[in-house]
Amino acid sequence: MASNSLHMAKSGKNTPLNFLFILGVLFLGFLICLFFLLEREKPSIEVNGELSLLGAQKKISFAVSDKKSGIRHFDVIVRQGKTEKKLYEQNFERQGYFSKAGPNHIDGQVNIDTTALGVKDGDAAIVFTAQDFSFWNLFKGNMVHRVFPITFDTQPPKVDRMDSPRYIKPGGAGIVIYKMSEKAVSHGVRINGYFHKGFPVSGKEGLYGATIALPYDTEKIGSAAVEAVDEAGNIGKAPFGMIFKKVIFKKDRINVPESFLDLKIPEFSQYYPEMTGNQLEKYLYVNNSVRLANNKKIMEICQNSIPEQLWHGRFNRMARSSNRAGYADHRTYYFGGQEVDKQVHLGIDLASTRHAQVTAANKGKVIYADYLGIYGNMVILDHGLGVFSLYSHMSTIDVKPGDLVEKGGILGATGKTGMAGGDHLHFSMLVNGIMVNPLEWWDESWLDLHILSYLK
Repeated sequence: MASNSLHMAKSGKNTPLNFLFILGVLFLGFLICLFFLLEREKPSIEVNGELSLLGAQKKISFAVSDKKSGIRHFDVIVRQGKTEKKLYEQNFERQGYFSKAGPNHIDGQVNIDTTALGVKDGDAAIVFTAQDFSFWNLFKGNMVHRVFPITFDTQPPKVDRMDSPRYIKPGGAGIVIYKMSEKAVSHGVRINGYFHKGFPVSGKEGLYGATIALPYDTEKIGSAAVEAVDEAGNIGKAPFGMIFKKVIFKKDRINVPESFLDLKIPEFSQYYPEMTGNQLEKYLYVNNSVRLANNKKIMEICQNSIPEQLWHGRFNRMARSSNRAGYADHRTYYFGGQEVDKQVHLGIDLASTRHAQVTAANKGKVIYADYLGIYGNMVILDHGLGVFSLYSHMSTIDVKPGDLVEKGGILGATGKTGMAGGDHLHFSMLVNGIMVNPLEWWDESWLDLHILSYLK
């Protein structure tokens, strides 16, 4: 009996301790809950691009993050004076309480259309606001504002075309002269969607030019305009017309003997090990897929010409050489008497003696000197103002990228690398990456009339 009384007495003493322990655990849990629910880390807002000056249209990309409770609300407004216009808003439903109540990250884009918004040119501000799911701030959550002072400028630069070619033909070139009412971050001439970058005309303050060209396969001039883009992104245009002159190009038949395949396929195999199939299939892969890739690379190389004129007078052709193939000859290839392919030859083949010296057609800077597929060992010179010359199938190259070569300077020697059956030079002229007819650039009268007279 005494033992039971003692046990009950001990239990009575432990009861308050158990209660206090439970109360402590509950209080600790409450504190932990408060720690998560009352987190005070604000969301972050990242905005891409320069926003200080905006034109008539502008797309702005943004990224919003909140690593703890998640994003509850996000909006973008434009504020000008006492007027506010909402551009974007996104709200999210609560998905939980202790973590990821909302998304931790959102990406988006907002489009500013000043005409639709009814804003005026002048000072304004763009405000980005994000709010999370925290219980902090009387359940309103953590909130962040990012304010960007901006200036609206919706007036495009005024562009005046001063002069342009009256006639132009496929593979032909010319020059357009123009003026602009304000400084432009980009300007030039766009023909059928292709942009020819402009340059300042030497010695003529406020006067600009763009060397233009038409690809060999142009069928008509759908659109032609001088374009200037100001710092706010506004585009000023001055459309113009030219008389399009059609050209009938020569058609040629090329027989591909097995001996040629035996000669060339080993060379291409070391550069293009992905080739499969028989000799003919490998040849067709090079003549098509590799050719396309090579021409794409050449166009990319010739996109950013030196804005100064390095060249002077007409361009020279290789000394004591004869033509073996012409510009834009339309070739049909036959193997074993059967038609197997069609391609267009975008240059002029010049034959002289074996390993004849290859010299620069005019003063220029070497921008490429290496092997390139069907062109073999190739050199490209940038002559400035969007004009380039290309020399290929060479046996040796004696220059390197960055070299400045005078007119008549030695580039290397002729050869038969690439898609060449015999020793010769394949010579091309290019305008902003478009291969054009070298005959025009070899002709001093044409050059004076269609290019130099405009610059003078």
